[in-house]
Amino acid sequence: MKREETLQFYGGVPVLLVPFAAMFVGILWLGFTGAALPEAFWPMILLGILLGLLLAKNKKLYIDSLIHGISSNMLAIMLLAWFLAGIMGKLLSASGLIEGLVWGFLTMGITVAWFPLITFLISAFMSMSTGTAVGTLIAASPILFPVGYMLGADPLLIVGAIIGGSFVGDNLAPISDTTIVSAYSQGTTIDKVVKSRIRYAIAAGAITIGFYIIMAMVKANESTTVQLPDELNPLGLIMLSVPLLLLFMMIKGKDLVTALLYSTSIGIIVALISGLIQFNDILLINRAEFTAGGIIIDGIFGMVGVAVFTIFLMGMIGTLQKGGFIDWLMVKSESFATTPKRAEITIVCLALLINCLTTAGTPTMVMLGSFVRRLGHKFRIAPWRRGNLLDACSTSIIGFLPYSVAVLIPFAFIGDMVDKSAYPTFTPVGVAPFVVYCIAMVAVIIFSAISGWGSEYMSEKDYMEESKELYDDNEYDGAGDSKLA
Repeated sequence: MKREETLQFYGGVPVLLVPFAAMFVGILWLGFTGAALPEAFWPMILLGILLGLLLAKNKKLYIDSLIHGISSNMLAIMLLAWFLAGIMGKLLSASGLIEGLVWGFLTMGITVAWFPLITFLISAFMSMSTGTAVGTLIAASPILFPVGYMLGADPLLIVGAIIGGSFVGDNLAPISDTTIVSAYSQGTTIDKVVKSRIRYAIAAGAITIGFYIIMAMVKANESTTVQLPDELNPLGLIMLSVPLLLLFMMIKGKDLVTALLYSTSIGIIVALISGLIQFNDILLINRAEFTAGGIIIDGIFGMVGVAVFTIFLMGMIGTLQKGGFIDWLMVKSESFATTPKRAEITIVCLALLINCLTTAGTPTMVMLGSFVRRLGHKFRIAPWRRGNLLDACSTSIIGFLPYSVAVLIPFAFIGDMVDKSAYPTFTPVGVAPFVVYCIAMVAVIIFSAISGWGSEYMSEKDYMEESKELYDDNEYDGAGDSKLA
């Protein structure tokens, strides 16, 4: 077989980090200047791509790697889901669901200071039910955020609560793709990884809930001037059936795209029949100016910023893989992993770094799964412990990276709702410190690896059985692909 050519760079493999570093510095600069919008990220990532091209020895292979990264099936699914989600978000806003929820919230008489905590708990429940952070972000962002903001809650706290809650289920739900990968990639069962990782989720959750309680008590006496509609119409509450149907279908195992298509289509019919929207609200064509708008078109255009950025980012990830950076990094890290504790620290640091580069938890876990299993086996680290270290890193740090999809999706829905003069730091960079659950989970798992809290080791019998699987049956090949996949 013909050996696949490796993408080489002037200065060696570590130079692959230069394009990502340039992009990251540019995004931070935008954040500090209050201009960190998804569309503003485009020039920064294009700068990174240009630097990569200049540093690549084989320019054609570099472009081929970019195209290969962009042509992934995962990206196609993500884009389709986001555009459909944008339509659903516009539908819920135009049909008066937000006003209906505000009416209900005021009727119950709950203090708005507690809204971030309520938001976190609702998002956590949704993500536990569906097992997907992206699905929860899509369902919760266009509903919970506008309600809280209209009531006067701190927008940074709300969006941070939505993102953090969305990752609770991504880390803990048995039906989550990350949970499944963390178990199967380490040769163990889902029930074992879930039971053993509850302690980490409880620790991070307790820190998060404690933070929101303190913030609620601090803000309880603050007077906030809120501009609410003169008349709040509760009829829009019937549109709550749309996200509930979406949630129900995902719980029943439907994929996100299917669930979005069905729930949005039914939502449009319900809104038309009830008189909450008119046909012109769905599609509005201005023949004089040759322009078009409406719920469908505006919904799709609302997601263009995050979609274009992600297309470029997936291209850069393609060059990262083609350049052999991950394999190089794994080889280098083995020299540090000389004891069980060092092996666990290596797993955590490596997983956090790769997630920073890819901003994609499940693909990162697939790439690192075979390496983590072999390294953990060498020091007899229990399979569920290895899986938990890998999963906790992959469902936490991407929650507060300003260029991560998890942060950009909410901003695609609600970025233009907030008064920037009142909240100048309301940007993907400014929201990072307020994604408390994800930050707490990173701190918890780093502490666990360094201190040994939660460490478990294999029995002699289990160790010998896994040795046979790894080295006799050749269950995993050199590329890190498992027959379990």
